[in-house]
Amino acid sequence: CRSLTSLPSLSHERYRASKIFHQIGSHPELRLIHEFPFIFTVPNFLSAAECAALRERAAGRLAPQTFDSDAYGARDSQGCVLDEPGLQAKLAALAAVGENQLQPLKVSRYAPEQRFTIHTDAWRAGPAEPGDWFNDRRRQRSGVPGAPIAGVNRIVTIFVYLSDVARGGRTRFRWTRYDECEGGTLGRDFYDAPAPGHGRTDLENGSGGDGVSIRPEEGLAVVHFPATTAESGGFTDYNAFHDAEPAIDEKWIAQQFIWSHPLEWSRVLDAENLLPPGE
Repeated sequence: CRSLTSLPSLSHERYRASKIFHQIGSHPELRLIHEFPFIFTVPNFLSAAECAALRERAAGRLAPQTFDSDAYGARDSQGCVLDEPGLQAKLAALAAVGENQLQPLKVSRYAPEQRFTIHTDAWRAGPAEPGDWFNDRRRQRSGVPGAPIAGVNRIVTIFVYLSDVARGGRTRFRWTRYDECEGGTLGRDFYDAPAPGHGRTDLENGSGGDGVSIRPEEGLAVVHFPATTAESGGFTDYNAFHDAEPAIDEKWIAQQFIWSHPLEWSRVLDAENLLPPGE
């Protein structure tokens, strides 16, 4: 993977012309670092003081985090959910969505040697079906509990690094040619006519070609798009698969998952992703 520092800033033209992805807001530091899938960064989105406050608040609430995967993937970080209305308002503004589309904010800590292997932030619409690992076809038939239309999914993820990490802990988008190499369509056709994928890929080595490797920097926000808009089908973009490289130095990160529509979170999320009772 190419490192973040080696990546040129790209024109936003292709993203702004996209018909299938949600259009986020503007920000003076917003930088597009990859196309197909689209990945943005915003340096210094949070101040050092804001990052420290989040780490301090989360430190006493950490619990082991799990990962919903029948086929692959592993996670051994610790984390918690926090009530942070001020920060969520700022995240909603960057994403250009209503605050009620943001599920509760997660904060995670990776101790040395901890990692999160290949995954996507798209939401699985039930047990996998043959040839459609994220059940996008079922999503079209039955939708998400409580959703007003079919195709509802997580359409934007914003994560913010809460600490500098000199060694290990990079976020790596190593499957950016997944659709070309392993998917049900060819090349970039997904971005013209999105469709379900079967989920097969080289778990360890990625899909080949130029990936993106982002080293954690305190306050740096990263924006990507796990799925298309509900109106486009809410299809999982397998090219946005990524992993968290094993940590060598301690790593802290805040994760904000953003949905295409407001939902009653208790009908969709498990207890690990909900605010504790009374908050």
